[in-house]
Amino acid sequence: MVDLMGYFIIGGILIVAVMVLYLPVFFLLKGRVSSVRQLCILFFAGSCLVVLYATIFSAWGEDAFHPEHYHLNLIPLSGLEASEGMSEDKMIVQAVANIIMFLPCGFFLPSVFLRLRSFGRTALIVFAASSSIEFLQYFLGAAADIDDIILNFLGGILGYALFAGFSRYLQHHKRTLKGRQ
Repeated sequence: MVDLMGYFIIGGILIVAVMVLYLPVFFLLKGRVSSVRQLCILFFAGSCLVVLYATIFSAWGEDAFHPEHYHLNLIPLSGLEASEGMSEDKMIVQAVANIIMFLPCGFFLPSVFLRLRSFGRTALIVFAASSSIEFLQYFLGAAADIDDIILNFLGGILGYALFAGFSRYLQHHKRTLKGRQ
């Protein structure tokens, strides 16, 4: 299993790859779409790739991929207790990783898609994406866990809270600068 640091390294590599592939688009849209918005699109695409790698693609090369063994946990928060084969430290790292993984989604969804600026719409998309990933994992033979959905959703909500706070800060900063002129 790839450790948490491995995901950060692979995530960085994926984001750099997206940057290289996005470079021609960046120059085509320069002047029509703000550089900040284009950076948000870039990081949103990169974070989506990281999530797909961590949840779907990494299962293909690991011992966890057994289509003949379906593991499904539908009891909320039951998987957050230390169990056989998983130390408490590893369980905490896994829980935090599930939250961190969806933070960029909650932040960049409303940044990239104007129609998703409301909390409800962003929360719905984050929930649907996390649920879809768990559904797909189950049918690919990896574990599907309601706790992952809850933690991913929490990460998306925290990401949205960061977006909302950052947006308020920028609006306040804009008004302050406008008032000084």
